[in-house]
Amino acid sequence: MLGNGTDIGDQLADASYYNGLELRLGFRLNDHTDIYNQVYRLPVMGIGFYASTFNQDAIGKPNALYYYFTMPVNFERNRKITMSYMGSFGLSYNFNPYDEITNPQGIFIGSYRNCYVNFALQMNYHITPKWTSSLSLGFTHFSNGSFRKPNYGINLIPLSLSVAYRPVPFIPFEGNKSIPAFKRHNQFNFAFTAGSKNYVEGEPNYLKAAVMINWLRALNYKYRAGLGLDIFYSGQSGTRNNTETTLSNSVSVAVAGSWEWALNKHLYVPLAFAVYMKRNEGNGESVPYYERAGLRYRFNNNLFAGITIKAHKGSADFFEWTIGYTLSRDPNKY
Repeated sequence: MLGNGTDIGDQLADASYYNGLELRLGFRLNDHTDIYNQVYRLPVMGIGFYASTFNQDAIGKPNALYYYFTMPVNFERNRKITMSYMGSFGLSYNFNPYDEITNPQGIFIGSYRNCYVNFALQMNYHITPKWTSSLSLGFTHFSNGSFRKPNYGINLIPLSLSVAYRPVPFIPFEGNKSIPAFKRHNQFNFAFTAGSKNYVEGEPNYLKAAVMINWLRALNYKYRAGLGLDIFYSGQSGTRNNTETTLSNSVSVAVAGSWEWALNKHLYVPLAFAVYMKRNEGNGESVPYYERAGLRYRFNNNLFAGITIKAHKGSADFFEWTIGYTLSRDPNKY
């Protein structure tokens, strides 16, 4: 467990003894003709449950429910030892939140429910076609996106040992890739996001919202990149900063470099790095730039929905619950 640079936080991290258990149910389509199955070398996607303890009442014994994907670095074929990488995103609960009276030492997290994010690199040993053991090293993060202060977040570097069982033996892919040439094209995204932010511990939450417009160039089956414009609204800025609420101190504008990582035809990871053209420090916009990452799902009718987290220099600003629409004429056949 990593500390947060404060004396009490580092002492709590040093005194914590972390262990955990995870159960996953994954699905792998043995369809060698599917484009994304070939692009990602027969990935596994599914749901998981996480339970852990830090052996510290100040932190609690968090659990989590999450979506995950595991992607081989190379086609596994008949190899005994393979490598893969895994990502997980979900909702955690059962923390002991900070309280100045009942839990003054729990300074890492101020809420009972938080997001759960995990990334790991795995080395796999295929014992039989049905049984696989894995050793992984990863990074795990818990945060509430500044929904409730304090929100330093909890960060772990876990070493994990796991075993997987397949009811139906895995059929390795022995052929050559047969992926059609990708036809590049443009797409335009129009999105609305809303969330809630706690600026000062113990004070009320306030609305944070944004309108986002971006243009992306689809470069291949995996990646789309482009530029966009973000316009943010921060509620009751005058009330919070003891001044008059005006359009100028409520609205911020930024130019964003946008990136989408497509996991399949529908599911993708939006990423962005943006620079403010106009910002307000009283609205929590502490530095001239911010980052964005999350998970979204695009339906067949081009509507999309998802959640992202906006952060300043790694410190969460707010969770962006997002709905939107994509204008695109994709000439590729999936």
